[in-house]
Amino acid sequence: MKTELDLNDEVVALERAYYDRIDWEVQENANIDISYGGFVKFLLDKLLKKESVLLEYLPEKAVRMHFEGDIHIHKLPHSLYLPYCTGWSYKKLLLSGLVTPTMVSRPPKHADTAVSQLVSFFCTAAQEWTGAQAVSAFDLYLGAFVEHDRPSPKAVKQMLQRMLFDLNYPTRIGFQSAFTNITVLLDTNKQFLEEDAVVGGKIVGKLGDYLDEAVLVAKELFSLLIEGDALGQPFSFPIPTLMVTKNFDWEGSRWDGLTDLIFEALSKRGSAYLLNGNAAEVESLFSMCCRLTLDMEKVMNFELNSILEDVGEELRKSRGARGLWAVPDATGSIGVVTINLPRIGALSRGEWDNFISLLDERIDVAREVLRFWRGRYKQSLAKGLMPLTRRYLGHFNGHYSTVGLVGLPEAVANFLGRPSLWDELNRSEIEEAVALMKKMVAYVRKRVEEFEEEDGCLYNVEEVPAESAGTRLAILDREKFLKEFEAGEILIPGGDPAPYYSNSVIPYYASVPISLRAEWEGEVQREFTGGVIMHLFLNESPDPEALKKLARRIIENTDVIYFSFTPSISVCQKCDWHSVGVFDTCPKCGSNRIDVWSRIVGYYRPVRTWNAGKRAEFKNRATYGRESW
Repeated sequence: MKTELDLNDEVVALERAYYDRIDWEVQENANIDISYGGFVKFLLDKLLKKESVLLEYLPEKAVRMHFEGDIHIHKLPHSLYLPYCTGWSYKKLLLSGLVTPTMVSRPPKHADTAVSQLVSFFCTAAQEWTGAQAVSAFDLYLGAFVEHDRPSPKAVKQMLQRMLFDLNYPTRIGFQSAFTNITVLLDTNKQFLEEDAVVGGKIVGKLGDYLDEAVLVAKELFSLLIEGDALGQPFSFPIPTLMVTKNFDWEGSRWDGLTDLIFEALSKRGSAYLLNGNAAEVESLFSMCCRLTLDMEKVMNFELNSILEDVGEELRKSRGARGLWAVPDATGSIGVVTINLPRIGALSRGEWDNFISLLDERIDVAREVLRFWRGRYKQSLAKGLMPLTRRYLGHFNGHYSTVGLVGLPEAVANFLGRPSLWDELNRSEIEEAVALMKKMVAYVRKRVEEFEEEDGCLYNVEEVPAESAGTRLAILDREKFLKEFEAGEILIPGGDPAPYYSNSVIPYYASVPISLRAEWEGEVQREFTGGVIMHLFLNESPDPEALKKLARRIIENTDVIYFSFTPSISVCQKCDWHSVGVFDTCPKCGSNRIDVWSRIVGYYRPVRTWNAGKRAEFKNRATYGRESW
């Protein structure tokens, strides 16, 4: 048993590790800057994220497999008490106003108040969830207020500018920004346009009545994203998602110049994600989950039990990709347990039956943890640890239990015994690997669909971002397979001392043409039922018109569900110069005080704040320029 003296020594040692940045976990999360709040979070994580502590809560086998690196239980130690990510109903907030245990606001009557309450809601609710939060149709809901107030475009821009700055200040536990996402719909989803618009807590027609105002909101939002902050740094949050369906205004004939502005922002800032409505069946997903949100409003009237069962069944029957960044409303994930696929590939060495046996063992352990989490979070809700969630959501019926996968490219390379697979890029071998990855994901998907029927709750399979998990698991595997690693018999990218595993289908260190990357990614992405994304990393700012044509080709000709364009952005801390590209010194003033910004996983942060594994991954990324289009 640990004595008080032992604990004191440990705290002192952890303090030293934090100050000197000896432990890689000091920079585990790029959204957390060095600060007292960051130190307290690091201290809490280290003291609670221990085998002896976790054994008090979780099954012994799960704890052992986590520490040995067979699986990764995400968001520890906070996931002992709080769930992962959620989508909120903006409509519900607008109808009821922001009600917290300490302060009560009436439903907003004006546009600036509607935005202010959303910002305050996000920042407060971030203390009840360990991951991302989202709202859908931000543009349409705000459009009704713009019509009511009739503000000038400058006033709309000022209102949105306050939102962007406020959401990027470090207000969350650990001196970090709230991880937030907004969906911009416009008229891409006809069914959503029939939803109620709300002003002052009252229904004021349909969202589709305010499309012109929604276009104005979106135009001012994207113009601000192009500008960035006072230094020209990009805004990390909120991450906008653009729904791209057959109704997207590719020709720029309906949205008053917005389409050109969107692709200028993507070219200069990588400002948004694109959700491919052709591949993801967005309209049916939204109609289903809009119903779920509406049904949940009846919870207060005790009318919902049978309806929730029906909606849960609809969600279980929907096998399209879902759940990334908690889109749409009232869905999300209670938690994630990720399986270390490269290790299974290395251990099974081409024997599919062995691979499946090892995979099954880990899937079963993940299920056990996720079942425990669901019961645990219901208790957190009942005991008052989540007051906003209790009021604005009330339950987790629409939230998935998520089995995560990491390192698919390394897993197939190890399974096939071809550690140089992604360097040699033999097309027939890559196509064999893609088919094998598809088979792996499909098997996990089949298992979790069985769990849905047996457990009576939702499950999905996600390609996890793995900001820290990819590094932690690779470090453990380098130790476990040191002899094989040094002999070049297995693939662990990044080498010593900063290994990592991929969070993509086609690894970002593979120099693959965009057309083939999108084709192969799309083949496997459709097997996922949770979050999955393809990033295209840019080494220059392409012509927006050329970028628009490329985006359209990807959307209309591939099965890629979610993707981004990600230019690296260099910002001089001395003279405020900034440009797309990676620069060591400022070409304007000669200073070496340059920050390079890029997406570490889904969000932009300066590369200097990344953990060692992700910094190594950044250096190895294959990038695209104008010759790639």
